[in-house]
Amino acid sequence: MKLNNYSLKVKNKQLVDNCDLNFYLGQINHIVGKNGVGKSLLAKDFLLNNSGNIPKSISQNVTLISSSSNIPNDITKDFLLSLLKSKFENNRQTFDKIYNILNIEAIPSNVLLKNLSDGQKQKLKLLSFLLEDHDLIILDEVTNALDKKTVNEIYEFLNDFIQSHQTKTIINITHNLSDLSALPGKYFIFKDLQIEEYQSKEEVINDYINL
Repeated sequence: MKLNNYSLKVKNKQLVDNCDLNFYLGQINHIVGKNGVGKSLLAKDFLLNNSGNIPKSISQNVTLISSSSNIPNDITKDFLLSLLKSKFENNRQTFDKIYNILNIEAIPSNVLLKNLSDGQKQKLKLLSFLLEDHDLIILDEVTNALDKKTVNEIYEFLNDFIQSHQTKTIINITHNLSDLSALPGKYFIFKDLQIEEYQSKEEVINDYINL
């Protein structure tokens, strides 16, 4: 996926300036950057096109999963699953695969979602949004503040998902450097109004630490 001369400005603050972006099909494309550079605003722009630089062919075919991506809180897991099965009845194979890899069966069935742990809610969020079956998937800090066991389960899931969905592109926006080691892919740093590609995770980690 290519974007030429991409710029992003929010409330008179320039975040990205005339940058050529190239994200790779069938890969997890990691973008790391310090707090405040605009990573989450970049993630939202792919969906909302606030910059005016995102073609409709992209903005209408993107799934964004972030801390602000919501699923209903006042229902149980079983009720949510019944809604998803009904809405995505033609995508049952993907449903079953995500359900099994993320061990969603282990999540309590009759507890309201608002009373589940952050990790349990994140798994249900991944299931709910990935069933939309869009070609571009933006993950914005999806492993942030989760316990190690849940993070490892999400790593396993994402590695399996991209291997079996080579026509999709994942952009993983993160400040968790463990993502880069656990999820092979391509590596970028958001700095100095640019999003620069690096050839190895070691280079990215070294530069990120020294930002």
